[in-house]
Amino acid sequence: MNRFPLLGKLLTIAALTVVLLVALAAVRGIVNERSGYRQQAQAEVAAAHAGPQTVVGPVLWWPYTETLVRTVKDDTEAGPRQRQELVTEEHVLLVYPATWKVRSQLVPEQRRRGIFPVTVYVSQHQASGEFVLTEPQPARPGGQVKMGRPLLLMGVSDARGLLGAPRVQIAGQTLALQRAPARAPLPLAAEVDPDLLRPGATLALELQFELAGTGRIGWVPLADDTTVTLTSAWPHPSFGGSFLPRSRSVTAQGFEATWRVPALSTQAQAMFTARGDKRPPPEQFHVTLADPIDPYRLAERAAKYGLLFIGLTFAAFFVLETVRRWRIHPVQYLMIGAALVLFFLMLLSIAEHLPFAVAYALATTACIGLLAHYLRHVLGGWGPGLGMSGLLAALYGVLYGILMSEDNALLMGSLLLFGVLAGVMTVTRKLDWYGVGKPAAPLQSPRA
Repeated sequence: MNRFPLLGKLLTIAALTVVLLVALAAVRGIVNERSGYRQQAQAEVAAAHAGPQTVVGPVLWWPYTETLVRTVKDDTEAGPRQRQELVTEEHVLLVYPATWKVRSQLVPEQRRRGIFPVTVYVSQHQASGEFVLTEPQPARPGGQVKMGRPLLLMGVSDARGLLGAPRVQIAGQTLALQRAPARAPLPLAAEVDPDLLRPGATLALELQFELAGTGRIGWVPLADDTTVTLTSAWPHPSFGGSFLPRSRSVTAQGFEATWRVPALSTQAQAMFTARGDKRPPPEQFHVTLADPIDPYRLAERAAKYGLLFIGLTFAAFFVLETVRRWRIHPVQYLMIGAALVLFFLMLLSIAEHLPFAVAYALATTACIGLLAHYLRHVLGGWGPGLGMSGLLAALYGVLYGILMSEDNALLMGSLLLFGVLAGVMTVTRKLDWYGVGKPAAPLQSPRA
């Protein structure tokens, strides 16, 4: 390498970069490990409180039997013979609400499991709608239908979140919800007076209940026309599922969102009616009480830019070392790179206790201060040391902008790389690369 000092320097810097990438991978592993601990804390709180909730129903579930006479062919010694057989078949009539209007209020609360915050909530629901009854028709001509005991069914994802028994009124009568039979598709049921269920009748239904949960709440739109209005003091909702709100208002004081889903725009009823273990989950819509600044997600994204950080820093030192004739030892490159890697670990550890912006400022200040003091001695003065530290501070500022503006990350990153390349090309435009590393020609003494 003595014949090619420039190539030797580049290979040494590349080897140091590989070593630092291994350290960066370890930091990213720590980020993923801490994120897993946070998810475990959320699961533990949900196990003690209640998990994410999805409200299903109500649905009128009306079992009935159909008795009919079926002709059966028997093979006998005298030849085929027909006989009549009485057959009873079991069926269920599912009646979905014609209209269903829900107004809900959600009160969030933050709890902690160790150092990890977990968002839980308590919600109050008031709903009203109506059923339009139809008479079940025999599956075959001549069949005799006998109706069973009708049940009003509803369900929630985690019944432990029910704070007291839901209050149900149908046609003015108060019903008591209890555990549904094993063959019912939903876990909660209330017996309905069959005398109210006359074909063609319209039954008014009112439902009130309180429900606790963790993180997310949603609804399955089983009615012919479903309208849900949800208000909450949580300022960072994340809407998801198969349907987005028709209208929403999000402010620093909270949000209000309204969904309206007609049966023509959803397959929820068909999915709910389907039988068998392979029945797909019905379509739903939900809102998640999201954390807009997830320190683990942001720390992981920041660590992904670690290679860019190290590469740009080493490139800047190499170019300036070449142009300004600085002498920077590979061990000094390694020290500078170690400080850059340590920044990401400090960022994660501080962000677990303080807001991310504050954690980023503290980690940046600590690393820039350390590098400024170190570079003062490496580069031989405060001027070069502060100049390089200023470039690193600008790089940290660009990284923060990329982290906070996820939609523009690619644009900002490409502009950063273009700017760095343009700067390197400008600084080295007159550099004689063939002469880099060669000793200067000796001066000739004047002739006597």
